[in-house]
Amino acid sequence: MTDQRGQQGIDTVYSELETVSRRAVARARHKSAPLSFVEHSLVTFIAANPGCRATDIAADFGLNRSTVSRQLGGLVELGLVEPGAAAVGTAGGEARRGQALALTDRGRELLARSVDANRSALADRLAGWTAAEVDALAAALHRLNSAFVD
Repeated sequence: MTDQRGQQGIDTVYSELETVSRRAVARARHKSAPLSFVEHSLVTFIAANPGCRATDIAADFGLNRSTVSRQLGGLVELGLVEPGAAAVGTAGGEARRGQALALTDRGRELLARSVDANRSALADRLAGWTAAEVDALAAALHRLNSAFVD
């Protein structure tokens, strides 16, 4: 059980992470980032997991497959993602089927531009920080994100 001071710290961390997320989503809506937050998230996942399927994304993001499928449909219409042949693999001895996903050249181009815009915005916000402070933040965020790995 967390004591009151520890709970206040957790509440503060939660509030700050929520603010960072909200601001990232709002900033991504600006023209400097060619992809929305959702588009960027999906395209990044597909780039990191070639041949993944909608069910893989849904499982990783904790979303309903139909929600992911709707979003992917928009990415296909925009020419950023293309469905490939049916992917067949095994998981727990069962056959897994679904459309393997791949980024198009345009998808890779817009992802690169989006990453550049987001990194540039982050660099601007960290401009007054020392290298040691940036390293400490990176280490703390890595530690936090590692706790979410199943």
